[in-house]
Amino acid sequence: MARLGILGAVALAVAMLALDARAGRRGGAVRGGVRGAVVGEMVGGEDAAKAGAVVGATRGAVQRTAVVAETRSRAQYETTNEYQNAPHSNFNEEPPEVMVTSPAAGPATSGAEAVIRRDGKPVVGITYPADWKQKAGDHYITAVSADGHAWSVIATLEDVKDKEAALQKVKHGFEKSLKNVKYDTLTKTEKGALVILGAGKLKKSGVDVVFAAGVLDAGAGQLAGAAFVVDKGVEDHYKEAVRYICQTIRRTKDFAK
Repeated sequence: MARLGILGAVALAVAMLALDARAGRRGGAVRGGVRGAVVGEMVGGEDAAKAGAVVGATRGAVQRTAVVAETRSRAQYETTNEYQNAPHSNFNEEPPEVMVTSPAAGPATSGAEAVIRRDGKPVVGITYPADWKQKAGDHYITAVSADGHAWSVIATLEDVKDKEAALQKVKHGFEKSLKNVKYDTLTKTEKGALVILGAGKLKKSGVDVVFAAGVLDAGAGQLAGAAFVVDKGVEDHYKEAVRYICQTIRRTKDFAK
């Protein structure tokens, strides 16, 4: 039985790695870290369906274990001279303005699913790690990691007619918050979402960051988006957390199940 369990774990790991490798190559370039995690989870389609058939319900447990392991690894990295001698972002002090529709935001419950509603009905939801500090506005929810090096938002996108226009609104937010912005190839996923990746520098602190954002149809004619901005120096130390967060995104039809 022990041997079967080991073989099953190996098969699971191989299936997930194969999916990540294929997803990371969508759009041409091989992508790693946070940006690769976003592409891998927002691409979906046939590859994700095949992996889901192999992994089943076990995938969620494996991913949670990966997040815990990554958290420990990140804590160890933060004790090194390389980390301590480099400048780092603090998104508690310099939050981006991507998809944020108003300056006022109140605290939100950490660790539970954050849901944006329209006319009292759930439109889109996301679950951030319990140690991420959340704030909620009328149409958005933001979250900052415990160390301040990772920032995320999920929002409904108002006053836009299609995903292309929504993406332009998202890009405006990046360009408002960052300088020297460089975009990677735009990816149109098999599920119909638009995903954009890139890098830049925070305007106030000048710290190098990477970013990823996806615009999707939340259902009932409502467009929504999710974005991540992460300190470039720790991008590879946040990929499992971002992968897990992307996996928790739910749209209108998911709440009906």
